[in-house]
Amino acid sequence: MHAQTLQMQLGVTEYVLKKNLEGMSHEDSLSQPLPGGNCANWVLGHIVRTRNNLVPMVGGTAVFPREMFDKYEADPITDASDALHLSELLAAYDKLSGPLLEGFGNLTAEQMAAPAPFSPTGNPDETLGSLLATTTFHEAYHAGQLGILRRLTGREGAFKSPSASAQTE
Repeated sequence: MHAQTLQMQLGVTEYVLKKNLEGMSHEDSLSQPLPGGNCANWVLGHIVRTRNNLVPMVGGTAVFPREMFDKYEADPITDASDALHLSELLAAYDKLSGPLLEGFGNLTAEQMAAPAPFSPTGNPDETLGSLLATTTFHEAYHAGQLGILRRLTGREGAFKSPSASAQTE
């Protein structure tokens, strides 16, 4: 596993995530998709939770108390009073980016090949490198969901094909 590739993937995902959330209000972020699924607030909180848990795994110091984002582990946010404000989640996301990218960049090939502390896929041969590859995919997957959730709030998609962009100019 190559740390620079993972860093690049996180950078692309960050761009997609921010474009998809651009212009969304906190209230928009709480809009529940029907017939089921998680709101944008939960999706971003879940990404932040995952990033916060990764920083110590890549040699960094914990940025936030682990329990701060426990509500974003599994169960959907269905009550606005349970949710952190969208601006707070975006600020946490930004605050975690530097330590995470730095931690990825400081990993040696030996560290990447070492056994992972856990495996979300149940892989008995999970290495830190394969775990980080899985988590960067996980983040990209959720960043894409934010694009759909954006449209469900009545906003145009943040990304358009080149031919669609030419038609609007």
